[in-house]
Amino acid sequence: MSNYVDLHSHILHAIDDGPGTLEEAVDLARSYLSAGFDTVVATPHATEGRPETGLILERLEELQEELKTLQIALTVLPGSEYHIEPKTLERLRSGEIITLNNSRYLLLELPFFQPLPPYTLKLISDLTSAGYVPVIPHPERALDLQQNPHLLFDLHAAGALFQATWGTLSGRLGPAPRSVVSFMLEANLVHFLATDAHSPATSLLQLEKPLAILTEKKGEGFARSVTTDRPAHLIENKELDLPPAIDQSASASHSAYYSKTPFVSRLRRHLGR
Repeated sequence: MSNYVDLHSHILHAIDDGPGTLEEAVDLARSYLSAGFDTVVATPHATEGRPETGLILERLEELQEELKTLQIALTVLPGSEYHIEPKTLERLRSGEIITLNNSRYLLLELPFFQPLPPYTLKLISDLTSAGYVPVIPHPERALDLQQNPHLLFDLHAAGALFQATWGTLSGRLGPAPRSVVSFMLEANLVHFLATDAHSPATSLLQLEKPLAILTEKKGEGFARSVTTDRPAHLIENKELDLPPAIDQSASASHSAYYSKTPFVSRLRRHLGR
């Protein structure tokens, strides 16, 4: 397989914890091509309207021009990895946030170690009602979701999609994230795979083992859908034809609780609020 599309990359230089220089960003671009990618969405960390969209687009243009000059055939598109905060929808409407290739799809990051904010589900629902589609990157790394992966069903019911990280499949990010991704695969909740690459040396660009694991678990067609077809449709701002989520592990009492109790109440109960 090849022609991968990466929806989550810290390829831009001198803007976050990705490459420090333009030369390092070019090296990462070369690594992407070697790994089989032809399209990457640049998604620098952002929150509370920072960094400004103008700076992200400036860095993107510098990289695009350098790749063109060096005849490196990697397409790099605009985006950001926006950390969840109460004014997310307001900032989207005012143009302070760059969505994935300026589509309706937004990479919306949840906290790793802190509890999910109590406004999480309402914000996701509000974003969906406003026409946006939140895509949550690496949910398997969020401690709250490791401790209670069934919260993924609530987030998905509110309108969120999920992007798992390539390296999680092969255990490169540890056993807890790997366990969550296994749960997500069984539940039809892995909608995309992406690298979250920060440097050309990152092990997250070693794709052979995770691809083999994914293909064995879900088949070659599914592997292509989450690495190539769905991401390509996303950056074209198309509707996605996704299978319904399946909760195969829920007990009867658990299922009854989830069907009768509003998901906001469940999340608040989980968070102790």
